Amino acid sequence: MRVTKILALLTVCTLLCGCANRGTAESSGGLFVGIEPAQESAEQAKYGDGTYVSQTVHDPVPDPYKSDSTLKKEGTTSEGIKYALYQKHAEITGHTAKFDAEELEIPEKLEGLPVTKIASVPEPEDSIFNIDKEGGFYSCYSLKKVTLPEGLTDIGDYAFYGCRNLKEIEIPETVARIGRRAFAMCGSLSKLTVPAAIDTIGDNAFSLTPWYDSLLYHRDLVIFNGRVYDAGRRCTGTVTVPDYVVAVADYAFYSCEGLTTVILPESVKSVGKYAFCDCPDLRSILFKNPECTIPAQESTVSNKPTGSNKDFYRGIIYGEPKSTAEKFAKKMGFRFEDTEEFARRQEQEKIRQLLRGDDTEKEPAHTTAPAETDVTGTGTGTDGTDVTKTTATTAKVKETTKKSD
Repeated sequence: MRVTKILALLTVCTLLCGCANRGTAESSGGLFVGIEPAQESAEQAKYGDGTYVSQTVHDPVPDPYKSDSTLKKEGTTSEGIKYALYQKHAEITGHTAKFDAEELEIPEKLEGLPVTKIASVPEPEDSIFNIDKEGGFYSCYSLKKVTLPEGLTDIGDYAFYGCRNLKEIEIPETVARIGRRAFAMCGSLSKLTVPAAIDTIGDNAFSLTPWYDSLLYHRDLVIFNGRVYDAGRRCTGTVTVPDYVVAVADYAFYSCEGLTTVILPESVKSVGKYAFCDCPDLRSILFKNPECTIPAQESTVSNKPTGSNKDFYRGIIYGEPKSTAEKFAKKMGFRFEDTEEFARRQEQEKIRQLLRGDDTEKEPAHTTAPAETDVTGTGTGTDGTDVTKTTATTAKVKETTKKSD
């Protein structure tokens, strides 16, 4: 009874804060779609279930030093930070074996040149255990807090991988790319901001961090700057992707059990590799954009269970006649039907539900604490105490089951 009253209070607080103004279960295809951390400006970081949430898709900040590839000099700071100087910019490349700082503030300039990148740590072809452990800040156990400079545009692959004591990091609005596994295995990372104009987030960039684990637990969809990067644990049944989304990233719905139908709006221009792979219950995908880019691989849409070898799909691909969806379906040998047939089937399903008496709306999957929350999922409750939204469960790990890129 006590739990029921608390849940009721949370629901009321959600409505009062305007957090439930994302549509009803009916308008969203039976699912409340989560909107993830966004920022209108560097001074106003917002959390997905806060009052001020942006659905604006921002253009990424262009890298003015993209073509600056002539290396001038390499060096090491007195703090043990390795760097490389180019003609017009500087990059952080690694750290020394004696580096033991608890708080790290990357300088805005090195020898008069702007620092624009934390270079990727190259992944060995033979084994991850042979990776350069002095590259980036790979497994720097001493780090607890990191501040990055304005003007930084790129956080490379494995840049902060395995920094198990890192609790918070400030990412400037100028960052357009966060590399694969950049913050993976940071088991204490609970506070982080994602730039509004982020363009690319690499595979498993935040896996096994409390911050991202909380998103997966409380959200149906993890969305950054108009791109669906992941499906939360409660992402089941029919999913209607919101109409400001422009892309579905690689592996976004990978191994999503219980997912039966996905409706992609006309705003979605592309779908990534393995986007709907290993979804055993998936039976229909509607592509409203007739020109949506779809990888011509069987593994893009697959019903095979995770761990099996052969991809197959028993469902239906829906779209406009002569669309890329139809071409994709025919090339893969999948069944294709047009959008009118999809609407007819949806209407029939509604009638069947009414006849069964199953006309109740799905309960919202998101959870909102009675507090003003920030990007950490923490805030101050009505009694002045800290309110923390965390989960002891583990994030959905794709590393060991995904196919190699």
